[in-house]
Amino acid sequence: MGSIPVYVRAFSLLVAIATAGPRLDAQESERVSGTPLCGECVIVLNGVVTIGGLEGEGLNPIAFESHVAVDAHDRVLVTFYRVPQISVFDMGGTFVRTVGRRGEGPGEYGFISHVAADRQYVHVFDYEGTHTVLDESFQVVRTDRLPAEVLSSAALEPGRIAFVGDLRTPTSVGHRLHVIDLSGSVASFGATGSAHIGATADRFAVAGNAETLWAVQQSGDNQLIRWDLSPEPRVGHVYHRVVERFEEDNPSGFSFPRSYNAGAMLDDQGLWIAWNAPDPEWTEREVRQGERLPDVPIQDIYDGWLDLVDPSTGQTIARTQLDSVLLGFASGSTYAVAYRESEAGVPYITLLAPTLSRTP
Repeated sequence: MGSIPVYVRAFSLLVAIATAGPRLDAQESERVSGTPLCGECVIVLNGVVTIGGLEGEGLNPIAFESHVAVDAHDRVLVTFYRVPQISVFDMGGTFVRTVGRRGEGPGEYGFISHVAADRQYVHVFDYEGTHTVLDESFQVVRTDRLPAEVLSSAALEPGRIAFVGDLRTPTSVGHRLHVIDLSGSVASFGATGSAHIGATADRFAVAGNAETLWAVQQSGDNQLIRWDLSPEPRVGHVYHRVVERFEEDNPSGFSFPRSYNAGAMLDDQGLWIAWNAPDPEWTEREVRQGERLPDVPIQDIYDGWLDLVDPSTGQTIARTQLDSVLLGFASGSTYAVAYRESEAGVPYITLLAPTLSRTP
């Protein structure tokens, strides 16, 4: 079951590297070491809930490409691009209901690319170019055309959400940060120099709040871009993280498996970054397009890593390794999302609460 999603992830990242466009901003990046600075710091991961298995309702969206959110009522929302529905679970892992169906009308989806939650609304992004806002009862508030591929977003406040990437409209060419409000209006920021910088294949995981937004480049250059949102959004600082384990498997050309950043989350402890790198014991280092991967659990190919970064310096405070793949963070929460497959290929996701602890 895991092999097809692996290809989707792999080739989308490889295309992004091969066709990388211009930088987000002309500002020079500050090179910072990714070596953890706090020798006595330990990242503790507490399991919150595990969802998955062979039997039960609502499990079909659980996959290596799942997107997860936790809404204001502590309901876990799981989507997968092949399934035109949201599966809803409670914090005990019990299936509650599905939301949506295939179609082109309000509350209908083709290929869901991302689900996000703020303190009041659920936002559903579709590869076919729509953004749907749902209320706490999962009723449609509005649906708008949004010609963009949104895979990560950050809620700035209820009904106001941001993403970093390409928005294919005449007024947004060259801009990289886009903020959508509850009326469906989009404000775009970040163009420098020419008004027509052009498209970029770079992809960014985003995290933030009403004051600061962080964009973490997912493949290629390991960049962290801080956007200062007041009085008007602008790039405040760019860091280039040099993480030895990441760099070892991040060549400039076509390669799979390779290192990539899976997601980011900002809380009062700092900036958390979830990333994955090839397992050193995985010996099939070159997989070409069209070749089929061996049918093995995805955690045999990848190791998951979780970093805590100091937002004021870009330096890494602490790091931990998981025997699972990290899908990023559940939107609307502070939970990391770990993914594993059994030897028979049965998928599971687990929400993990990260905490920084200091040893004596």
